[in-house]
Amino acid sequence: MVAKTLSGALPDLLDNLEGWNPEFENFNIPPTADIPVVVRRIDAQSGEAQRAIDWVHWGFVPAWKKSFTERPQPVNARIEGAATNGMFREAFRHRHCIVPASGYYEWSVNAAGEKQPYYIRGLAGHGLAMAGLFEDWSDVASPAGEASAVRRTATIITRSALGDIESIHDRMPVLLGPDDYDTWLAGEFASAAEALSFLETASNATARSFEAYAVGTAVGNVRNNGPQLIDALSA
Repeated sequence: MVAKTLSGALPDLLDNLEGWNPEFENFNIPPTADIPVVVRRIDAQSGEAQRAIDWVHWGFVPAWKKSFTERPQPVNARIEGAATNGMFREAFRHRHCIVPASGYYEWSVNAAGEKQPYYIRGLAGHGLAMAGLFEDWSDVASPAGEASAVRRTATIITRSALGDIESIHDRMPVLLGPDDYDTWLAGEFASAAEALSFLETASNATARSFEAYAVGTAVGNVRNNGPQLIDALSA
């Protein structure tokens, strides 16, 4: 799953956010690249919660990892195990984010084993707000007397496919609607079960809000970029 973020796709989420660059475009974002995510911050002066943009490493690195380059660095966290898997458990409880995207690519494989990429986006060109988790990794090997270098990383939560996506692929991102943004970012759930129930309800509410169409295979090479990648294949 390769996310693609584009300016103007989610005005209800991104407009006027601290740290957001409205000119940002990338049509083929690979794992380990820096991506924008929406997080919740407490304003130091007012004490009020506000949304803001962080630019993070796409590929989850748990805080307990000794090396930042150690693998795996999962770009996806399966919802079925996110609350209990040791890699994600603490982030699922305390560190939520939203990964904004105009859409994403998914590959469908037919009975003959032939692969066809599809571009999946919200109806009428609307963007997608993907539920995510973030983690701050600190370099314990920093020289004595110096502050530890901190890198923020993130992953996208996925689930079994819903609606029309099922015919393309068996997995999809967990998506949020505008009424879900602040609840997910705050993360004030009584239990992991309550958080899972929230995500199930939110993603089911968006199950019919997609459109998907076949695109060229150039998206399979991350060196390719540009708006031509999301052009629909001619019939």
